[in-house]
Amino acid sequence: MNNYILGGGPAGLIAAYYLSDHKIVDKSPLGQLNLPFIPGPRLLQHTKNMESFIKEVLPEEDLRNEIATIGFNENNIVTDSPTENFRSLYSKKTRGTSDSESSFLSEGMTEIKHIEISDYGEDSYKFLFTRLLEIIKERGQLIEATVENIDSINKTISFDDGTEGEYHHIISTLNLNILKKIHPIFDVDLDLSTSKKCFYQAEYKSDIKDSYDKNHPSLWYDYVYSSDTNWTRQTFFRDYIVYESAEPIKGDSIQGNKVLLKFENLPIQINKSIDIRRIDGIDMLGRFAQWSHKMKANEVLDRVLELING
Repeated sequence: MNNYILGGGPAGLIAAYYLSDHKIVDKSPLGQLNLPFIPGPRLLQHTKNMESFIKEVLPEEDLRNEIATIGFNENNIVTDSPTENFRSLYSKKTRGTSDSESSFLSEGMTEIKHIEISDYGEDSYKFLFTRLLEIIKERGQLIEATVENIDSINKTISFDDGTEGEYHHIISTLNLNILKKIHPIFDVDLDLSTSKKCFYQAEYKSDIKDSYDKNHPSLWYDYVYSSDTNWTRQTFFRDYIVYESAEPIKGDSIQGNKVLLKFENLPIQINKSIDIRRIDGIDMLGRFAQWSHKMKANEVLDRVLELING
């Protein structure tokens, strides 16, 4: 049977690991993990399924549970919990509306229990999915190509190298706006609007290990949301900070921290979640395929297990 998974980001790799009779179609697998820096928090949230999955993929590695602590910046003061109006202000700044979804702001959590692998620390997420890609390649499941057209009437799929064939089953992890271009699947009006996000990698202006006065928020928090600055979230990594914003930030520094790299005006902020599971016989998997802000690696894993268990 000709079964395909469209897209080789984390969602596609999880699906391909369990569905060995499916092939991933992607010219550049790993998605945003190919960027030269980690664009914000990438955590393997601790669940029973996630722990079992990592142990199966990486049986030789040691696992440990860690806690990521979240802060909320208002009026240049970082606190452990947001004020009553913070959520609506944050939604207005990032999406242009005061309406807020439960999945915004880390689903209301102020601490996130997550799994780190051996000595990889903050790189555990990327390490896991890099290893998954190696497994998929070893199995011969990767097709380095781009899909140009899907014909659901005749059940055919064509690729950019000119080849075409029949398909039995398709799982799409592609952004729905991309899928629309290769498959005219939408017979209803769906709001697939996005807002822009900008990412900035910045160096620490001083060695935070020497900041014994405890003024640096990274000494308490792993990442911080903000509703009233030119940035909307800052994530503290070992060697650098990543700032996110809704609009480009001018200048060569943020909060006195020199900007090293930037990616601006990426249309990847989902304005309103829909959570589409299946369209025209195609199973949707992942944040942008299901159009659901809630979908992260652990939710993707749960959905894959649902698919294989019927």
